[in-house]
Amino acid sequence: LRRGWWLLLLVLLAASTPAAGLLFSYSSRGTASAVREGNLPGLAANEGIVCFGQVDLIYGVTALVPLQPGRVAEVLVEEGQTVVPGQALVRLEDGAARSRLAEAQAALEEAELRLKQARKLTEQQSSRIAQQQDAVEAMRNRLSAAKRQLDRQEKLVRDQLADRKDLAISEDHVHELEAMLRSEEKRLEDLKRQDINDDILRAKKEVEVMKARREQAQVALDECVLKAPRRGTILRLLVGPGDVLGSQSKQPAVQFAAEGPQIVRADVEQEFINRVAVGQSVTVQDETQLGRLWKGKVERIADWITQRRSVLHEPLEFTDIRTVEVLITLAPGQPPLRIGQRVRVRILGEETAQDVKNREKE
Repeated sequence: LRRGWWLLLLVLLAASTPAAGLLFSYSSRGTASAVREGNLPGLAANEGIVCFGQVDLIYGVTALVPLQPGRVAEVLVEEGQTVVPGQALVRLEDGAARSRLAEAQAALEEAELRLKQARKLTEQQSSRIAQQQDAVEAMRNRLSAAKRQLDRQEKLVRDQLADRKDLAISEDHVHELEAMLRSEEKRLEDLKRQDINDDILRAKKEVEVMKARREQAQVALDECVLKAPRRGTILRLLVGPGDVLGSQSKQPAVQFAAEGPQIVRADVEQEFINRVAVGQSVTVQDETQLGRLWKGKVERIADWITQRRSVLHEPLEFTDIRTVEVLITLAPGQPPLRIGQRVRVRILGEETAQDVKNREKE
């Protein structure tokens, strides 16, 4: 019997926990709505809207990742350090990249040497044609002499003063020289048809290709060093010496905050977004510094509705609330907030906003 009572008690406890969470969430939501409606004691209907927001930058926190995969050789900065554009942050091992650059440089020098030789072919071509013309002329003279010798042999054979075998040898010699003459004339024609400019152009294109490969190798070597894209602050280092970064790595090496004005991204529930307009005055309160207020104004209202941004996941928190993100710019000259900090935002009503303007004019 006692065991039955214990089981009944556990079942009731398990059933009451989610119900208590829902009641708590709806109760919290109702309280926030009451504040916005001005139904709480001491608050007027023009008190505006109260919601939560997050401190951010215009383009958010930048996740920096080296463009080349490799092993981290050295981390050159510290968290919280201010850096300038182009400053080296993380260096990867670059032995292989340096070897590829040296290979590309050697290939470029070889291509430039071939281009230099091709440009000399213009002068060499004229000299080769002249030499070939002399060779053709010499072959014609030899053929002419061989033909005269053949005529003499034929006359001697007719006079029965020479053997026909000697005549056959002279005929074969003439045929041989005729073939050699045709070969030399063909070579001369080929030299004349050869366009040296094509060879020079081909060599120039090869040099351009090798220059491009050398530049690619230089870029790959430069990308082994992760550099700051602009002036800003190192928020967090997520790698250390010896870590390996792959080409498909999802985790950044450095989280970087670019220098620039801070903004607040406030989440306003959709049923109250019609009360918000661009230009309305806003006060921002840091939950850790009660009484300290930052002034700003509504800069932009999002065109889409989504779930409320959850800063910290809590199991009993009611998050299925449709909200619109409102971007708020802070007035200059105020102390900076911490990026990612959760703040309480109060978007002032029209009358209150006018009062603030009048107070500022005074």
